[in-house]
Amino acid sequence: MFNLKTLTSGVAATAVGLSLAVSSAVAETKIRVQSVIPSSADEIVMLKDFAADVAALTDGEVMIEVLPAGSVVGVQETLDAVDAGLIEGGFAWTHYWSGKHPAAMLFGSPVAGGGVGMDNIAFMSWFLAAGGKELYEQLWDEMGVNVVGFMLQPVGPEALGWFK
Repeated sequence: MFNLKTLTSGVAATAVGLSLAVSSAVAETKIRVQSVIPSSADEIVMLKDFAADVAALTDGEVMIEVLPAGSVVGVQETLDAVDAGLIEGGFAWTHYWSGKHPAAMLFGSPVAGGGVGMDNIAFMSWFLAAGGKELYEQLWDEMGVNVVGFMLQPVGPEALGWFK
């Protein structure tokens, strides 16, 4: 049995822990990913596109089912549910877990911390080539959760508010 738990976050929307359970007797692996946002959000369209790409690249052997916020557990319980194996994955921003570790804010939306002086391209450069990924992995270790993070959707700086 092979297990891979994956999580997305940071200036990127995140998939909190995809767990693959693959055996030679199973032709298809189904990964249920619960989002922390409603299914009507634009980011869910992107996540569903990612799921379609995974299905195409694996000839349908790996299928990702995108679940709306709260369908299995509450939004704030998503990370713990992935860690416990209740769901195979989650889709959130790392700053959702800042109550577990203050450094989670560094990998959340730009206004939440990661974007101080960095746009999405600078953030990805730091993350991929200047030590950010290693700090990200250390964050999950220090939080004591059995997940592996990856960037899925870098987003730029957010507004400080939304006004009519």
